Amino acid sequence: MEVKQNNLIKSLRIQPLIVVIRLENNFFNISDKRENLLLKIEKLSNCGIKNIEIGWDSNPEWVNLILQIKKKFKSINIGVASITSRQSLDSIRSLDINYSMSPYFNKEIHLKAIKYNQLVIPGISNIENFKEAINLGYKIVKIYPASKLGVKFINELQGFKKKDMFFIGAGGIKSKNLKSLLKLGYDALVIGKELRNQKPDKDLKIWLKNC
Repeated sequence: MEVKQNNLIKSLRIQPLIVVIRLENNFFNISDKRENLLLKIEKLSNCGIKNIEIGWDSNPEWVNLILQIKKKFKSINIGVASITSRQSLDSIRSLDINYSMSPYFNKEIHLKAIKYNQLVIPGISNIENFKEAINLGYKIVKIYPASKLGVKFINELQGFKKKDMFFIGAGGIKSKNLKSLLKLGYDALVIGKELRNQKPDKDLKIWLKNC
């Protein structure tokens, strides 16, 4: 897990942004949705996005979808969002995924992930879980929901953090606020539904140009 953490941190230091794409309802029942997803990823890639997370889905075809995306977009660091159960954790074990994330801290899931050498970054919303994550060997955590927890919370975490801790902010992040949030102490940010239909907007294009 340590190697995967170091590799992700290295990638995010180059470009401190992850775009999350969650699958639409009935995604696997409508063939056009798969093609639209691939086109969406291609547009993000052409715009310069380097890190993309795809939301986990219980549909058996989901694994093949991720394999297809990995094969087609080799220049993108592909991850998986919403690992919250044993089923979701088991489904990523065969995918050779570089990273995944959980919206909250689930010690049982994280212990199993570590055992399987899977990087499942914990979502942190309180100091107690932050300390537990550190004790498990995490040096990268997701602060979620960042927009609601505010600057006070990240300042509080910084008072406890080790020198090598890496903070990812997620939840309610808008592209127009990327620059200011990174200055407040986040090492990287996750943007999802606040980016309309996950299409690069004017603010994101400006930020990428100056990144």
